[in-house]
Amino acid sequence: MTDSQTLDFAPGVNDYLTELKDVIDTVDVEEITHVMRRLLATYERRGSVYVFGNGGSASTASHFVNDFNKGVSEHLEQGFRFYCLNDNVATVMAVANDISYEQVFALQLKNYLVDGDLVLAISGSGESPNVVEAVRYASDRDIETIGLVGFDGGQLKKLADHCIHVPVYDMQKVEDIHLVVNHVMMALFKEHLSAPVRA
Repeated sequence: MTDSQTLDFAPGVNDYLTELKDVIDTVDVEEITHVMRRLLATYERRGSVYVFGNGGSASTASHFVNDFNKGVSEHLEQGFRFYCLNDNVATVMAVANDISYEQVFALQLKNYLVDGDLVLAISGSGESPNVVEAVRYASDRDIETIGLVGFDGGQLKKLADHCIHVPVYDMQKVEDIHLVVNHVMMALFKEHLSAPVRA
Protein backbone atom coordinates (compact mmCIF):
# COMPACT_ATOMS: atom_id res chain seq x y z
CA MET A 1 0.00 0.00 0.00
CA THR A 2 1.38 3.44 -0.89
CA ASP A 3 1.83 6.21 1.64
CA SER A 4 0.57 9.60 0.47
CA GLN A 5 2.92 11.31 2.89
CA THR A 6 6.15 9.65 1.75
CA LEU A 7 5.68 8.74 -1.91
CA ASP A 8 8.11 10.88 -3.90
CA PHE A 9 6.72 12.01 -7.25
CA ALA A 10 9.50 14.55 -7.89
CA PRO A 11 11.80 12.30 -9.96
CA GLY A 12 8.94 11.32 -12.26
CA VAL A 13 7.82 14.93 -12.62
CA ASN A 14 11.35 16.01 -13.48
CA ASP A 15 11.72 13.18 -16.01
CA TYR A 16 8.44 14.06 -17.73
CA LEU A 17 9.27 17.75 -17.97
CA THR A 18 12.79 17.03 -19.24
CA GLU A 19 11.42 14.72 -21.92
CA LEU A 20 8.82 17.33 -22.86
CA LYS A 21 11.53 19.96 -23.33
CA ASP A 22 13.38 17.55 -25.61
CA VAL A 23 10.22 16.99 -27.67
CA ILE A 24 9.66 20.74 -28.04
CA ASP A 25 13.10 21.01 -29.62
CA THR A 26 12.07 18.57 -32.37
CA VAL A 27 9.13 20.68 -33.58
CA ASP A 28 9.74 22.46 -36.89
CA VAL A 29 9.29 26.21 -36.38
CA GLU A 30 8.90 26.70 -40.13
CA GLU A 31 5.94 24.32 -40.16
CA ILE A 32 4.22 26.39 -37.47
CA THR A 33 5.02 29.63 -39.28
CA HIS A 34 3.64 28.27 -42.55
CA VAL A 35 0.42 27.10 -40.91
CA MET A 36 0.00 30.50 -39.27
CA ARG A 37 0.25 32.14 -42.69
CA ARG A 38 -2.48 29.83 -44.00
CA LEU A 39 -4.72 30.65 -41.02
CA LEU A 40 -4.09 34.36 -41.57
CA ALA A 41 -4.95 34.05 -45.26
CA THR A 42 -8.23 32.35 -44.32
CA TYR A 43 -8.98 35.13 -41.84
CA GLU A 44 -8.25 37.83 -44.43
CA ARG A 45 -10.65 36.28 -46.95
CA ARG A 46 -13.28 35.86 -44.19
CA GLY A 47 -13.25 32.10 -44.42
CA SER A 48 -14.18 29.73 -41.62
CA VAL A 49 -11.84 27.25 -39.93
CA TYR A 50 -13.32 23.87 -38.95
CA VAL A 51 -11.40 22.07 -36.19
CA PHE A 52 -11.91 18.54 -34.86
CA GLY A 53 -10.34 15.52 -33.20
CA ASN A 54 -11.03 12.62 -30.84
CA GLY A 55 -10.36 12.24 -27.13
CA GLY A 56 -7.64 14.62 -25.98
CA SER A 57 -7.47 16.01 -29.51
CA ALA A 58 -11.18 16.88 -29.25
CA SER A 59 -10.35 18.93 -26.17
CA THR A 60 -7.53 20.64 -28.06
CA ALA A 61 -9.92 21.40 -30.93
CA SER A 62 -12.31 23.10 -28.48
CA HIS A 63 -9.38 24.99 -26.99
CA PHE A 64 -8.38 26.30 -30.43
CA VAL A 65 -11.89 27.68 -30.94
CA ASN A 66 -11.88 29.38 -27.54
CA ASP A 67 -8.45 30.92 -28.03
CA PHE A 68 -9.07 32.20 -31.55
CA ASN A 69 -12.71 33.29 -31.28
CA LYS A 70 -12.23 35.01 -27.93
CA GLY A 71 -8.53 35.27 -27.11
CA VAL A 72 -7.34 36.55 -30.49
CA SER A 73 -10.56 38.12 -31.74
CA GLU A 74 -11.74 40.01 -28.67
CA HIS A 75 -10.45 43.41 -29.80
CA LEU A 76 -10.53 42.91 -33.57
CA GLU A 77 -12.96 44.70 -35.85
CA GLN A 78 -13.66 41.31 -37.41
CA GLY A 79 -12.74 38.16 -35.55
CA PHE A 80 -11.61 34.72 -36.60
CA ARG A 81 -14.34 32.21 -37.44
CA PHE A 82 -13.37 28.93 -35.80
CA TYR A 83 -15.88 26.09 -35.36
CA CYS A 84 -15.32 22.84 -33.46
CA LEU A 85 -17.06 19.84 -35.03
CA ASN A 86 -16.87 17.67 -31.90
CA ASP A 87 -18.62 20.13 -29.57
CA ASN A 88 -22.23 19.36 -30.55
CA VAL A 89 -22.71 16.05 -28.75
CA ALA A 90 -26.19 15.48 -30.20
CA THR A 91 -24.95 15.79 -33.78
CA VAL A 92 -21.90 13.60 -33.18
CA MET A 93 -24.00 10.90 -31.49
CA ALA A 94 -26.72 11.01 -34.15
CA VAL A 95 -24.25 10.53 -37.00
CA ALA A 96 -22.32 7.86 -35.08
CA ASN A 97 -25.50 5.95 -34.21
CA ASP A 98 -27.42 6.31 -37.46
CA ILE A 99 -24.60 6.24 -40.02
CA SER A 100 -21.12 5.52 -38.63
CA TYR A 101 -18.57 7.07 -36.31
CA GLU A 102 -16.26 7.37 -39.29
CA GLN A 103 -18.62 9.99 -40.77
CA VAL A 104 -19.12 12.26 -37.71
CA PHE A 105 -16.86 15.01 -39.07
CA ALA A 106 -17.16 14.51 -42.82
CA LEU A 107 -20.95 14.80 -42.74
CA GLN A 108 -20.74 18.11 -40.88
CA LEU A 109 -18.19 19.41 -43.37
CA LYS A 110 -20.57 18.45 -46.15
CA ASN A 111 -23.16 20.79 -44.58
CA TYR A 112 -20.82 23.70 -43.85
CA LEU A 113 -17.87 23.99 -46.23
CA VAL A 114 -17.73 26.78 -48.79
CA ASP A 115 -14.89 28.02 -50.97
CA GLY A 116 -12.26 29.85 -48.94
CA ASP A 117 -12.74 27.79 -45.78
CA LEU A 118 -9.99 25.76 -44.10
CA VAL A 119 -9.98 22.45 -42.23
CA LEU A 120 -7.74 21.90 -39.18
CA ALA A 121 -7.64 18.20 -38.27
CA ILE A 122 -6.00 16.93 -35.07
CA SER A 123 -4.91 13.32 -34.51
CA GLY A 124 -2.09 12.15 -32.27
CA SER A 125 -1.51 9.02 -34.33
CA GLY A 126 -2.56 10.52 -37.65
CA GLU A 127 -4.69 7.42 -38.16
CA SER A 128 -8.10 8.29 -36.63
CA PRO A 129 -10.56 7.00 -39.27
CA ASN A 130 -13.11 9.81 -38.83
CA VAL A 131 -10.42 12.49 -39.01
CA VAL A 132 -8.82 10.93 -42.09
CA GLU A 133 -12.24 10.57 -43.76
CA ALA A 134 -13.06 14.24 -43.12
CA VAL A 135 -9.75 15.41 -44.58
CA ARG A 136 -10.30 13.22 -47.64
CA TYR A 137 -13.73 14.78 -48.10
CA ALA A 138 -12.36 18.31 -47.74
CA SER A 139 -9.58 17.57 -50.23
CA ASP A 140 -12.12 16.24 -52.72
CA ARG A 141 -13.89 19.59 -52.37
CA ASP A 142 -10.59 21.45 -53.01
CA ILE A 143 -10.68 22.86 -49.48
CA GLU A 144 -7.29 23.57 -47.90
CA THR A 145 -6.38 21.23 -45.05
CA ILE A 146 -3.99 21.37 -42.10
CA GLY A 147 -3.02 18.42 -39.90
CA LEU A 148 -1.67 18.36 -36.36
CA VAL A 149 -0.13 14.94 -35.79
CA GLY A 150 2.32 12.93 -33.71
CA PHE A 151 3.98 9.52 -33.95
CA ASP A 152 5.06 9.01 -37.60
CA GLY A 153 2.28 11.28 -38.87
CA GLY A 154 0.15 8.45 -40.23
CA GLN A 155 -2.28 8.92 -43.10
CA LEU A 156 -3.17 12.43 -41.99
CA LYS A 157 0.35 13.73 -42.61
CA LYS A 158 0.21 12.34 -46.15
CA LEU A 159 -3.28 13.67 -46.89
CA ALA A 160 -3.15 17.17 -45.41
CA ASP A 161 -1.90 20.08 -47.50
CA HIS A 162 0.13 21.36 -44.54
CA CYS A 163 1.15 19.61 -41.35
CA ILE A 164 2.66 20.28 -37.93
CA HIS A 165 4.29 17.04 -36.84
CA VAL A 166 5.36 16.18 -33.28
CA PRO A 167 7.66 13.19 -33.93
CA VAL A 168 7.32 11.28 -30.66
CA TYR A 169 5.48 8.04 -29.84
CA ASP A 170 3.85 9.28 -26.63
CA MET A 171 0.25 10.45 -26.90
CA GLN A 172 0.34 12.69 -23.84
CA LYS A 173 3.41 14.55 -25.02
CA VAL A 174 1.97 14.89 -28.53
CA GLU A 175 -1.18 16.41 -27.03
CA ASP A 176 0.92 18.67 -24.78
CA ILE A 177 2.80 20.08 -27.76
CA HIS A 178 -0.32 20.50 -29.88
CA LEU A 179 -1.71 22.72 -27.14
CA VAL A 180 1.58 24.62 -26.92
CA VAL A 181 1.35 25.23 -30.68
CA ASN A 182 -2.16 26.60 -30.21
CA HIS A 183 -0.96 28.97 -27.49
CA VAL A 184 2.02 30.12 -29.55
CA MET A 185 -0.29 30.95 -32.44
CA MET A 186 -2.80 32.69 -30.18
CA ALA A 187 -0.15 34.83 -28.51
CA LEU A 188 1.46 35.91 -31.78
CA PHE A 189 -1.80 36.63 -33.59
CA LYS A 190 -3.05 38.57 -30.59
CA GLU A 191 0.15 40.63 -30.56
CA HIS A 192 0.22 41.36 -34.29
CA LEU A 193 -3.48 41.75 -35.06
CA SER A 194 -4.95 43.39 -31.97
CA ALA A 195 -6.42 46.86 -32.34
CA PRO A 196 -7.36 49.36 -29.62
CA VAL A 197 -10.78 48.88 -28.08
CA ARG A 198 -13.26 51.44 -29.41
CA ALA A 199 -15.03 53.55 -26.80
